[in-house]
Amino acid sequence: MVQADEFGEEIADFVRRVAELKTARSVPADELATVLDAALFELDHVVATLWPQQEQRTADPGASASRSATADRQEQQLLRAVFQRLPLPVALVDRESVVRRLNFAATLFTGVRAGYATGRPLTGFLAHADRAAFRSQVAAVARGEGDRGLTVHLQQNPQAAVRSTLTGLRPGNEPRTTVLVLLQPEGDGSPVAAPAAPRAAAAPD
Repeated sequence: MVQADEFGEEIADFVRRVAELKTARSVPADELATVLDAALFELDHVVATLWPQQEQRTADPGASASRSATADRQEQQLLRAVFQRLPLPVALVDRESVVRRLNFAATLFTGVRAGYATGRPLTGFLAHADRAAFRSQVAAVARGEGDRGLTVHLQQNPQAAVRSTLTGLRPGNEPRTTVLVLLQPEGDGSPVAAPAAPRAAAAPD
C-alpha cells in the first residue's frame, strides 16, 4: 500500500502542476516559450514515469490483488482526466494514425470534436500533401524507432504551419504501441487557440 500511496501522491502533484500551467496561458507572448517547455516536460513525465508505473501496477498480480477494482478504475479515470485537461493539444493514435483519443485543447486547436475524430484517421484532418509523410512517421514511432517530429498543415487552415511531435507509449493492457501526438503552432510562440468552432459530430460522443 505504500507504493500505492506514493503513486497517488505523484498523480496528485502532477494534476496540481497541470493546473498551474493552465493559469500560465495568459502570460505575455515573449514568455510563452518557458511555459511550453514546462508543458513538454510534464508530457515527458507522463510518458516516461507515470504511465509505465500504472502499467506495471496493473500487470503485477500481487499489486492487483492488494487493491480493489474500484481503486483501479479511479486511477484510470484520473489519468484520463489528466490527459483531457492538459493545456496543449494532444491526441492518441494507433499505428495507422486512427484517433483513439483527442483532448479538449486539441478539439479547440483543430476545430474537430473528439466524438467525430475518434475512429477516424488523423491524416483526414491534414492537408493532402502532408498525409503520407505523417502516416509514415506515425508508423515508424509505433514500430519503436524513436520519437519523430514534422511540420504539417491543418486542412481547414493550410496556410498555418503546425509542428507535430510524435512519441510512442504503451498504455496498460494494450498489445501494441500507441502514439502520442502533440500539435503546436510552428515558430510564432502564440498560445493555442481555436481557429473555429468544433465540427459537429456524425454521432454522439
